[in-house]
Amino acid sequence: MQQIAPAESRKITVAILIFIFCCLLSSFRVLRDAPPPTGIHVDHLQQRSDQRFAALKASALLPQQGVVGYIGDSSDPSDYYLAQYALAPLVVDHSPNHPLVVGNFTSSPPVPAPDRLQLVKDFGSGVLLFATKDAK
Repeated sequence: MQQIAPAESRKITVAILIFIFCCLLSSFRVLRDAPPPTGIHVDHLQQRSDQRFAALKASALLPQQGVVGYIGDSSDPSDYYLAQYALAPLVVDHSPNHPLVVGNFTSSPPVPAPDRLQLVKDFGSGVLLFATKDAK
C-alpha cells in the first residue's frame, strides 16, 4: 500500500472542507430564498370554511354522526376537503347518493335543485342541505 504524503493529506482535507462549506452555503441560500410557508393561507381558508358551515353543523337537521352526501360547483378539491373538515365527525362522501346531501356552492346555488334532491334548508353563503326525494 502506498502512503499519502502529509502535504497530499492536507490538500485532500482542505478540498473536502471546501466542498462541505460550498454544500452548506448552497443549502443556506435555498433556505433564505424560499417563500414563506403557506400555512397562514390554509388556516384562513379553514377558518372561513368553519364559519360557513357552522350553522349547518349546529342545526338539528344533520345527524351527530354517520355519512352525508356532498355536491358542489367548484372544481377545486380543497372545497370538498374543507367541508369534510368543518363537518367532522360526520363523514362527507363526495356523492349525492345519500338521504342527506350537503351543497357547497361558491358562486350561486343551483336553480333548480339537482335531480332527485329537494332543498331542505338554505344556510346562506352557498351552504345548502338537500334530501333525496325518495328518502323516508
